[in-house]
Order: sequence, then C-alpha cells, then structure tokens
Amino acid sequence: MRGLARHFGCGIGVVCQALEKPRSWIYYRRRIPKGRNFRRPELEGPVREILKGRPATYGYRRVHAMLLREGIVCNPKTIWAILRRKGWLSTSRKRTMRPGRSHDGQVAVLEPNRRWASDFTWIRAWNGEKGRLAVIIDCADRMILAWRFQPHINTESMCEMVREAMFRRFGENRMLGKGIEFLTDNGTEFKKKFQRFLTSMGLVPCHTPCRSPESNGVVESFFGTLKRDYVYQSCLETRTEVQRQIPGWITDYNEVGPHSALEMRAPERFYQDWKYKNGLKTVQN
Repeated sequence: MRGLARHFGCGIGVVCQALEKPRSWIYYRRRIPKGRNFRRPELEGPVREILKGRPATYGYRRVHAMLLREGIVCNPKTIWAILRRKGWLSTSRKRTMRPGRSHDGQVAVLEPNRRWASDFTWIRAWNGEKGRLAVIIDCADRMILAWRFQPHINTESMCEMVREAMFRRFGENRMLGKGIEFLTDNGTEFKKKFQRFLTSMGLVPCHTPCRSPESNGVVESFFGTLKRDYVYQSCLETRTEVQRQIPGWITDYNEVGPHSALEMRAPERFYQDWKYKNGLKTVQN
C-alpha cells in the first residue's frame, strides 16, 4: 500500500479512498512475517491423524480433547493456529434464536438417572426413503440409552425402548430407576397408554409445552449433532444403508466423541467417572 502511494506520488489516504477501504485496513490487518517459526510443528502429524478418522465438522476444541486423551499436552489455541494454517478449520456456525416465547427452564440436570428425555427425528436417504429415529437420552451424561430406526414407530416400540434403557442402566433391579423424570413432547406415541406404562415402571411422566422444541433441548441438540457429524458426512443411498450405519454412529457418539457440556469427555466416560466418584456399582452394558 505504501509502495503504491510512493509510486503515484500521493498520500495513503488517497489510495484508501480509491480502493474504498478505511485507513485501519492498512494498519490493523493481520501480517504473518516471512520465515516465521510456528509453535509446536510436531503436532501437525497427530492432528492430521485425528482428522482422518473424525467427521469434517470437528473443530479445534474437540481435536484438542482427542490429543489430550492420547497424552499429548498442548494449548487449544495452538491447535487452532495449526488448523488455520493448514486450512483444516471447520466452517464457523452461528446460533440463531427463534422468535417467540422465552425459555428460562433448565432441561439438563447435574446427575445421571434424574431425568431422561425422548423424541423423534426423520432421516432421509438419497433415494427419497425416510426412516424415523427415536432415542432415549439421559439429560445429565447425554448418553443414548436406547434407540429405534424404523419407517414408523408406535407406542409399543417406545415401551420396548424404555425397558431396554432400564435394563441397560439398572439390570434386573428396576427399582433403582424409580422416580426418574421422563420428558417427552405431546406426540400421539406419548399419550395415555404410554403414560400408564411409565408409571408402572416407576418413572415420572413429564410433558413439554405445545410447540416448544426448546423445552426438550437436550435431545434436540443430540439430533443436531447426529446429523451434522454423521448423517451429512456419510453416503446414504437407501434406508437400509442408514439402518446399517446408525449403530456405529450411536456407539461413536456414546464412547468416543468429546462433548462440550461434559468437559470434553464422551458420555460413557462421564458416566463411569460419576459412578466412581459416588462409589456406585450399577449395571452398564
């Protein structure tokens, strides 16, 4: 810029005006000196290996968490710098709030086995076939306790999922789950028959307000993560292919993927740490 000003024999302000740029554009734009020695160049190899096996949407915080699991201690800003320099940064995402009612309630809880939540989402294959995915998730450790992927899901399927979730957490001792809140929306699958079943299992039925998906935000957030990190990153020619890949997605989410709400631990690790801290010996299959 200064070279242009000297060449034409004018001031920098005139050049900025011709380019329609403010003067601050000259003084405050980022400059990387030539031959600069970047910090921790030895981390590029481990970072590259992690990105090979993870979804393209993984950002620097989750990559940093994966490195810590391998015993590589580093600063997350260093990882960001490496990803930026190599062009490996994931696309930035902006959160937008829907207009309407305010949501001041807290869906998440501090300890596992206090509140579970359930909901549905559709997954469409490339050939147009759709399947309905239903999950049961713990609102503290974010673990998927049971799931179904079928063209249609009815109340009987949901009841089977509840039995599966209870057995996974408590084995044959179903009384350990007594008093757990079970949060759902107002869908037809969650009407009176399902409410009576929950009560018979010792669970406490809870409903979200009508037209308020934010009130079941934990499971809605999971669906967003599932589609961003797995569904949109996979080749899904048919519904059968979706069915084949879902078990791997759920296992990876439960046992491997770092979660920001869990101090970058996977849901399975968070639950095991919680059990150890509280001296519990509940069933976990």
